[in-house]
Amino acid sequence: MLLKAWMRDEGLTDREMADRIGDISLFMVRKLRFRERGPSIRVAARIEELSGGMVRAPDLEPLKSRRPLAEASS
Repeated sequence: MLLKAWMRDEGLTDREMADRIGDISLFMVRKLRFRERGPSIRVAARIEELSGGMVRAPDLEPLKSRRPLAEASS
């Protein structure tokens, strides 16, 4: 399950999730939720623990760029 969906189902804000994870910024939670960045091993393990195994490390992997390589380099 994606973090975004789990947080929505639980009614959690980015701030509440950051507080539950501990030692992570609101900004980083937002990056994780939209799969713009991947988590550290510690954060991935904490999210899996908090979600009761519903959100696992592969669910937190960042999305690949959708722009073609030539367009990305210009």
